[in-house]
Amino acid sequence: MYKKFTLEELSTIQNNLIPHLHTIIQREKCQWVNDFFKVAFREWNEVMYFDRWNPLITIQLIDNRIHISDEVDNIQIQVPANEKGELNRLMIRYISKKQRQVWQKTIEQILMDAFVEWKFYDILWKPYLVYDIETALISWEVSEKNFPEYYLWFSLEESEPGKMTYSCIMMEDLKEFVQKMIDFDGYIIWYNQIYFDNPVSAYNAWLWKKEVEILNEKSLDLYVFFTQLTWKRMWLNKVSDSLVWVKKTLDSWADVESLWKQRKSSWDNKILKKIQEYCKNDVRMTALVLLYLLHFQKVDMDNEDYIFDTQKFIELSKPTEKKSSNTTNIKNNSLF
Repeated sequence: MYKKFTLEELSTIQNNLIPHLHTIIQREKCQWVNDFFKVAFREWNEVMYFDRWNPLITIQLIDNRIHISDEVDNIQIQVPANEKGELNRLMIRYISKKQRQVWQKTIEQILMDAFVEWKFYDILWKPYLVYDIETALISWEVSEKNFPEYYLWFSLEESEPGKMTYSCIMMEDLKEFVQKMIDFDGYIIWYNQIYFDNPVSAYNAWLWKKEVEILNEKSLDLYVFFTQLTWKRMWLNKVSDSLVWVKKTLDSWADVESLWKQRKSSWDNKILKKIQEYCKNDVRMTALVLLYLLHFQKVDMDNEDYIFDTQKFIELSKPTEKKSSNTTNIKNNSLF
């Protein structure tokens, strides 16, 4: 999955595409981009350059447009073959500065600046909150009689215009918070919450099918969105890393399971803090992916552009076929 930017956008975003491209141009002993593209497309219309064994830059000539993809930052730009001058000027600016421009920002900074400016105060005039739960690893189906043990929960919502507030919810506060979500007049955001987090939260709070249906009705599920948009199953970690350059704080969900077992045996608050930070970071990742989708309203995968507006985003974030709320498939942990 690539972030596809124009040259103008690229000049304002912190990235490594231009430095990486400059490295390749020097390696090919070329002076400017015109000379380089002659070398790159001498035999083929597609060539990939490596940093040792790792893919670095892919160059493609498709329909008289040059596609340059940074395989590390997952960034792609497209330049008409007869309009390479602006790319050359951008390269010269990079060479002259020898460093990133001071006005360049990370994707996260761009999104949070927009949020502070109230650009994502709501989603089509409705407020929203983002949440995640951590539970015991199980291999069966989630139902009213069969659901995993709840560990803890983190949520993120706008406490005042332009300010996000995180909350940690332990088991003793779970029922109160689930009721808060049920009463919430806005959208609930997460990744696969319709098929896992919503029913697990409700069942652990001793609420049942009716409450799960209420939660599902107001949910915008990013897993459902990406699945219906691209017809591919997308991992949250991969999506977040590709779009906003933020990864999970632990290598796998099994690490959380192991930490929780240690916590139960030792009651070490340092271990609990690690689990809390992991869950909080998952919420941060999801919120940033949400803001990215609302801000850029496009993603690219396998050289196919997926463009949508906010209304389309809402539609694609809800399943087209309603599934049973009291029996739902367990979260596939490879997704998360």
